[in-house]
Amino acid sequence: MRGLILALPLLAGAGCASLDNSPARLQLQAREASRLKDSLAGFTAGKPVSCLPNRDIRGPEAYGDTTLLFRVNRNLIYRTETRGTCRGIARGDALITKQFSSQLCAGDIAYSADLRTGFQSGTCALGEFIPYTRK
Repeated sequence: MRGLILALPLLAGAGCASLDNSPARLQLQAREASRLKDSLAGFTAGKPVSCLPNRDIRGPEAYGDTTLLFRVNRNLIYRTETRGTCRGIARGDALITKQFSSQLCAGDIAYSADLRTGFQSGTCALGEFIPYTRK
């Protein structure tokens, strides 16, 4: 029980750090939302799917802390929302996934890492993939 008591303050502190509502942070979020809107302009959302074949996707492209786009071709894009944060992707870090099949699936664990330094910059789980097709 003592270990649990010691862990709780650490978790509480970690949760507060992600609630940064500074003006600069809010401005960045608005800019990323606008950039995402522009990237999906002219596309229509379809029904979410659980997995994507690895051979078909390019990306990811990061939009904010939790939104990733994977492009298949100029007429098809998949969007996923992560649980957790792989923040480093937005600044150019690599997304490294731990897959359990030959597909990228919702629930797969990923982490972002700076390949030059070898440091991990975030950890996340992938959500369902929403297909966006060009109208």
